[in-house]
Amino acid sequence: MLVALADDASDSDGDQAPDYRLLGVVADADTVKDSARKAVSALRERGVDVWMITGDNERTAGAVAETVSIDPANVMASVLPDQKADAVDDLQSGGRRAMMVGDGVNDAPALATAYVGCAIGSGTDVAIEAADVTLMRDDPVDVLKAIRVSAGTLSKIKQNLFWALGYNTAMIPLASLGLLQPVLAAAAMAVSSVSVLTNSLLFRRYTPDEEYRLLGLFER
Repeated sequence: MLVALADDASDSDGDQAPDYRLLGVVADADTVKDSARKAVSALRERGVDVWMITGDNERTAGAVAETVSIDPANVMASVLPDQKADAVDDLQSGGRRAMMVGDGVNDAPALATAYVGCAIGSGTDVAIEAADVTLMRDDPVDVLKAIRVSAGTLSKIKQNLFWALGYNTAMIPLASLGLLQPVLAAAAMAVSSVSVLTNSLLFRRYTPDEEYRLLGLFER
C-alpha cells in the first residue's frame, strides 16, 4: 500500500487550484519472515520442489521469490482464489503429490485440493477447516518439521513391520515343526509385542529439529 499526503495550494485570486505540494509518502508492505529462506533451502535439500502461488502482482511475487530463493520459474502470480485450486491440480498432474501451505480464506480451495493441505494456526478458520494439518505457530520452518515428523513416523512403522514379520517368519516354522514348545512360543510372541511397543515409545525422544535417524546412524 502506498499513500501520498498533499495539501492544496491557492492561486493569486484565492480560488482553489489543482496544484498540490507533496508532504510525504507512507509505504506499507508485507515482510518476509526471517526463517522463510531457511525453510525453503531445507526443503530443496530434501529434493522438494518449492512453488509460490500468490494473488500479488508479478513484480511483488518476483521480489519475494528472490528473497527466499525460490526459482522464478516456480512462481505463479496474480492468481485468483478459484484459480489456486486449478494451479495445485496442474502441479499434481502426472501422479505428483503436492503439499499446499496457506492461511487465508482464498487458500481454502487449494488446501482442500492438495494431497496434503497445511494451514497456519494463526490463519483463518476456513483455511484450518479445509486443511489436513494445522501448524500451531506461523513459523515457516514448522512446515519442514511437520514433514520430518511424518517421515520419521513412517520410518518407525516400517521398522516395526520389519521386526514383527521377521520375528514371526523365523518362529512360526519352528513351532510348526515341533521345535518350539507352546510355552516358549507364547513367551516369544509376548516379547515380539513388547519389542514393537518399546520401539514405538522410543520415538517420543525424537525432535524434528533434524532428520530422523535410526540408532543415530542411518537417516530415514
